[in-house]
Parts: sequence; structure tokens; C-alpha cells
Amino acid sequence: MKDYRNGEIAKEILKGLAIGGFIVAMAAMPGLTYIIPLFKPKNARDRYRIKRVVEELHKKKLVNIYTKNGNEVVEITKAGTKKVLEYNFDEMKLKVPKKWDGWWRIVMFDIPQSKKKARDAVSWKIKKLGLYPIQKSVFVAPYICKNEIDFIGEFFGVRDHIIYIKAKEIEGVRKLKEHFNIS
Repeated sequence: MKDYRNGEIAKEILKGLAIGGFIVAMAAMPGLTYIIPLFKPKNARDRYRIKRVVEELHKKKLVNIYTKNGNEVVEITKAGTKKVLEYNFDEMKLKVPKKWDGWWRIVMFDIPQSKKKARDAVSWKIKKLGLYPIQKSVFVAPYICKNEIDFIGEFFGVRDHIIYIKAKEIEGVRKLKEHFNIS
């Protein structure tokens, strides 16, 4: 079993459940037959840690545990799915292609003052993704980032206030090419 730090096992279990929806833990909960092998535990202590994590996830209402057709089922809840989105949000990165396609992606937003926290968070996350700020609420990237921008907008509930533009030409291109190290 990998040396998982606090919270990493829970994170991996939730992500796995989000992909599969549920895991049947045959032969009742103590065995956690299908979850435990995913982590390749070395010993009883590791198996106990996994079992304890699943029980904690259940206490926090991130998973449901119930019996169906004589089997114990572990299923992700809406709260668990939301938690997975937070994990995905934290780990989000842009895919940098080997060769630039010659298009600039411009992201602009005009988020109202009443949603200042969301506006600040969107700006912070867009910068963290690596987009270059050319104005306070206008960012540029030479890579496809539409899905990530949509996700950020949806995550903060402000997608309607964000505009995504794909452009062939942009002013100040030399500075941008230098910044992104493209020729």
C-alpha cells in the first residue's frame, strides 16, 4: 500500500466511487472486499485504516452504506460528489500541447460586486491555471482551456459572467509569446 497521508485514502475512495457510482463490498462491511484491494494493503493495520476511512466518510455523509441482495454496498452521496469536485478543482491543470496551434484563448469576466468573493476566487484560480492577466479581469492563454474555465465558472456559480474567446491575433503578442515561451 502506498504511504497515504491523512485524507488521501478518503480522497481516493471518493474519486473511485465518483467514477463507478458505488462499490459492492461483498461479504458484509468488515471485509470491504472491493475497496481494500484497490489500495494493496500490506497488513491488517492497512486494511483497518481503509475500513476506518470508509466509516468516517459514512459519518460525514459523504458515502451511504446499505445492504442490497445480501451484499453491503458503499455508494457516494451528493455531498461526496461535491467533495470530489473540490478535489478536482484543487488539482486542475491545463494540458500544454507539444506544438502551439496559433490560437489565443481570451477569458474575460464581469462578475458583479455582490459576488465579490466568487470574482476574487475566479481570478485567483485562472491565474493559478497559468493564464496571463492582460487587464484586471481579462486573461490570455495559448492553450485550450474552455473546459477548465467552464468548470471554474460553474464551481463558483458565476459561469454566466464569464466570456471565452478564441482569437488568431492579439495586441502585445511578443510579450505573450515570451511569457509562454512559444515562437
